[in-house]
Amino acid sequence: MGPLLTGWTDLLARDAATTLRCPACRAGALAVDSDALVCSSCGARHPLDRERQVAALFAAASHGGLKDDIRAWWGDLYEQLYGPTDRSLNPERLEAMLTDTEDLFRVREMLPVVEMPLAELAGKSVLEIGPGGGAHSCLFKRYGASVTAVDITPERAISTALKLGLVTGGEGRAYNADAENLPFRDASFDIVYSNGVLHHSQDTDKTIAEVFRVLKPGGRAVLMLYARHSAIFWGTIVPLGLVRGEMFRWPEAQWVGRVTEGKPKHGQTRNPFTRIYSAAELDRLLSAFPLRRYRKSSFQWDNFAIPRLTQIRRKVLGWLGRAAHPGGVLIYGAPFVSETKTELALGRHIGFAWNIVAEKPA
Repeated sequence: MGPLLTGWTDLLARDAATTLRCPACRAGALAVDSDALVCSSCGARHPLDRERQVAALFAAASHGGLKDDIRAWWGDLYEQLYGPTDRSLNPERLEAMLTDTEDLFRVREMLPVVEMPLAELAGKSVLEIGPGGGAHSCLFKRYGASVTAVDITPERAISTALKLGLVTGGEGRAYNADAENLPFRDASFDIVYSNGVLHHSQDTDKTIAEVFRVLKPGGRAVLMLYARHSAIFWGTIVPLGLVRGEMFRWPEAQWVGRVTEGKPKHGQTRNPFTRIYSAAELDRLLSAFPLRRYRKSSFQWDNFAIPRLTQIRRKVLGWLGRAAHPGGVLIYGAPFVSETKTELALGRHIGFAWNIVAEKPA
């Protein structure tokens, strides 16, 4: 057994003894078997993929219907954004890419470097819900955190496990699991982090209740959710919903989903859900957290439904000497033209991202 697999096996055994619980009966402790995590109460067997170092932990309600549509869409987008990069990674390349990615986060004033206390992460237990391709989880691991990542989409959990195994520092593991029914015991984590993910779930209220449950007393949730009163919503999403007629066919979360996040390339399933929130709606959603603060960000001049505006913005900024930042490759699948100072300033008022810190009472 190689050192990476040995380390993962040890982490899995420790998690089974300390933090994991059966998502089927929500009570039983789990034991590690040769090919499964086995519940001591209901006998459910949750499969292990030892080669890819991922365990799948689901209840029956997390399969079928819209849950499978969520997996299909985000699996499609995984292949569009992360698949080619994953197939060419090694530890040295990933370390260099993480350095570029962290710099891009700082240039863009994003959640993982502004609201997330990177310098204080050493020894902290961090749960990331919806890691995408794993860049954020790897950054936290590199700062010394004990990172657990969960994603309902198997490709994304596997991608995150791959990258966590290549990064030095801290600890890291990934599970294929549902944010509406997390396979962890109460009060297991110091920080729960989720960047632009929970608003894509079938029931975002359930995910927030689960975030609250698995946080330790005094722990914090560091979240990004989409903002209703933003240039993107009123300048792009609403016009597209009107022109395509989607807003007349579906509830809001579903029609907004169908006009956001791109188009499928490897299947037919469109994005099932995207929710957006005003400050008052956030207050309701996060009412269990008495201490919370919000900050807006993320505005670019192409946030309006005008043909070829993205290409025009990129070309004009290129003429002005603003090259695309290489830090975008790991998280967006390509270099990213970051915001100007004017765009950053406007983002604090009409940006699409609510950057949120919510603290659980001690």
